[in-house]
Amino acid sequence: MEVRVFEYIGGEFIQRLVTENAPTVKYKIHAYDVSDFSIEFPLDEFGANEFKKFRFVLIEKFIGIILSVKRKSAANGNMMSISGKDMKIFLENTIVLPVEFSGIEGTAGFAVAQGWTDSCIKKFWRENFGELAEISRRRPFLTIPDDKHIGISDDKYMSRFQKLSDVTSELAKNAKLVITSTPLILEGKILLDVVESEDRTASSYKPLIFSLENQTVLEMEYLEDINPYKNAFYATRSGAQFADEALTVLYTRDEEPDPTGIFRREQHLNVSVNTPTAGDEYNEMRRQANHDMQNYEEVISMTAKINFTKLKMDVDYNVGDFVTLQRTDWDVEADIQITAVEVSANESGRTEIATLGTGEKGYIRQIQTEINNI
Repeated sequence: MEVRVFEYIGGEFIQRLVTENAPTVKYKIHAYDVSDFSIEFPLDEFGANEFKKFRFVLIEKFIGIILSVKRKSAANGNMMSISGKDMKIFLENTIVLPVEFSGIEGTAGFAVAQGWTDSCIKKFWRENFGELAEISRRRPFLTIPDDKHIGISDDKYMSRFQKLSDVTSELAKNAKLVITSTPLILEGKILLDVVESEDRTASSYKPLIFSLENQTVLEMEYLEDINPYKNAFYATRSGAQFADEALTVLYTRDEEPDPTGIFRREQHLNVSVNTPTAGDEYNEMRRQANHDMQNYEEVISMTAKINFTKLKMDVDYNVGDFVTLQRTDWDVEADIQITAVEVSANESGRTEIATLGTGEKGYIRQIQTEINNI
């Protein structure tokens, strides 16, 4: 597998190395979370010294930054191990600051974004590492494209000193959007964007069904777990001077009846509401509570070993796609999102392992789908 190493200097990516001699190369693309990569390389191989911290690595379409370099001596020779993360690491290393906060101290309220989901996400990006951020916080190699107006049309989010990665992933998951990074090496930039996930479920115009019957799946597991599930949420508005003065409202999910008896599972939430219009406090609290409810879904997951002779990444499916898994003799059918794909290459060949989580039930459930070697 070809690996290219670049150094970012003066607004340009300067190529330092091109090699296909790395015995082991692995990278994992996540739809929402930070992705990672690792490379093993002989120390005595020409170009080994070009793998340095804060340099960029291009593997196929994957672009990452080197964060760790380890050298070791072993009986089979001297080796170095390189690892790093994709561009979402810069979201993880950035916190959301209100626009009025400047310098290293001062008072600060909430940063608020409202509108289409992708516009909300990109507003937080522009204000915290893009052109609207303080100069010292900007990431000049990352380019934020224009808003596409996708996702939820009337989305809204409030944040104060959260990780930008958490804000981004929560908004994106709720609206079924995917975070991507595209290397534009010749232009000296990397495009960080928000795109729509593709519906490949059974009811779509272009269905992709994983099942034993059509031989796209060789093995399968199905899991239902109620342990993390909550359905009665007591939401308290943050910011009251005294705890007993804080407004608290009971919310349930829109599609579920008021739970009773053995089915009732309660959870407390702290939600932030930024001085809404009088009388609109309840709607704003509901909006914020809906985001937090994603963290308390039932676990419904299915694991499938995919027949790689029939399905290939970037040809038949992509990270972020929603597909359908079926097992008729179990009376099971589930729409599931492909949330990550790990690609590795070594002496044994190339392997791809996809991680899937159920579609409508949210992202907190993750399962692995193994894909055979070519």
